[in-house]
Amino acid sequence: MSRVRTDPLVAALTHPTRQGAYQALSQTTEMSTVQLQAALNVDRYNLYHHLKRLVKVGLIENHRDVGRARWWRMVKEVPLPSMGASDARRTSSPLDELSKLTHVHAIDLKDSRGQVGAKQLVQKLAQEYNIPLELPWNFLPGKIILVGTKKDDDE
Repeated sequence: MSRVRTDPLVAALTHPTRQGAYQALSQTTEMSTVQLQAALNVDRYNLYHHLKRLVKVGLIENHRDVGRARWWRMVKEVPLPSMGASDARRTSSPLDELSKLTHVHAIDLKDSRGQVGAKQLVQKLAQEYNIPLELPWNFLPGKIILVGTKKDDDE
């Protein structure tokens, strides 16, 4: 059986909440959980879930606790993956490199109907080809990237 594999750092940073938290921490020395919560406008439980994932891949750390406050800081600087936004200040990421390949097509999924349909299609393909794919129930793709190979003319 084949598995869909990706770089854990890219996988962690493609989620908008984790990307926002990482970006916020990259612009300052440290931030408390309350400050991050206000900056990202997410509830605390959701934020802790995403912060744990960033800690797990070694991008940030909870470096000190003062009373009930936890303070976070960035420990590893990596380029943020581009998910369709054009930002000239960003450095190259694996997703940027992928987009330079020939026979690569990116489909932006702007509405929830397209996102749900794309998720269902990917799940059906994974099932058809016996690829274990465990997408969380709340996963909605923002973009689908298709990579193809060119067939030789004499085939």
